[in-house]
Amino acid sequence: MHIGSWRTRTWRAALVALALAGAGCEPVAEGDVQVTMSGGDGTQRGYPSHLFQDGWSVQFTKYLVSLGDFTLTSAAGEKRASSEHVLVDVQKGDIPLTELKGLAAGRWGVGFRVSPPREDTKLPDGSVSAEDLAMMRERGYSYWVEGVAVKEGVGVYSFRMGFPVDARMVDCINGADGTMGIVVPEGSVGKAEVTIHAEHMFYDRLGTHRGVQLRFDAFAATADAKKVITPEGLSSQKLLDLRGPDGTELRDNQGKPVVYEPGAYTVKTLQEFVTQSIVDQAHLNGGGVCTVAH
Repeated sequence: MHIGSWRTRTWRAALVALALAGAGCEPVAEGDVQVTMSGGDGTQRGYPSHLFQDGWSVQFTKYLVSLGDFTLTSAAGEKRASSEHVLVDVQKGDIPLTELKGLAAGRWGVGFRVSPPREDTKLPDGSVSAEDLAMMRERGYSYWVEGVAVKEGVGVYSFRMGFPVDARMVDCINGADGTMGIVVPEGSVGKAEVTIHAEHMFYDRLGTHRGVQLRFDAFAATADAKKVITPEGLSSQKLLDLRGPDGTELRDNQGKPVVYEPGAYTVKTLQEFVTQSIVDQAHLNGGGVCTVAH
């Protein structure tokens, strides 16, 4: 072998090795993610009567949500999470939850948990009382809502209702563009909004969003003498024997029996039905649905 050719090849090999080593040391492009929560117009402005099959309108004065463990998962399986658990009132407006910094730019899957308050649950928005936090912890509620419902010719009813949802939301679709999860932009900040769709509470069927109608007559029929609707009242309303305020069969404006369709779920009362209906009402960036993994 010619000594010059050997040296040339050796130098070339060394240069290639150095180039590869240098490429491996190049910094990975990074970005950040800001996480917020919103109840949108539903929790903040309510629902007008034309949206309800039975003519009620609903306005919330309080809509408390207990949520935490927001987690991002990269395509390579890397996980970045916030361990914070918070209780916030989305009736008062949109709320910043957390921020994850220094994430590799690219697509990340999104997950979070809706669950009752814990010992370390924080109250970041300043709108939730310590008394409400303690009550929700004691009763196992992850949602607590208060407000008024009005129907012409019937009157004004108030409600104070809580629901014990405990569910991990995973594989969230991005409501902004229909893709999976979110994209962390290079050198910038991506947005992830947990959006509460409060209308789920008034659905009359489970397992589908198709053909659902919003109803409130069955809620109102459980009110006490002061026209207050409570979880105890909802628990007294049997799905297979729905009753009106006078104790007779609950019928709609056309005189037909009111029917709630539970689908494949074994729920027996209106309280259980609503609890199941709102399990998947926390979406990503608007209308992006998530898979429920208990």
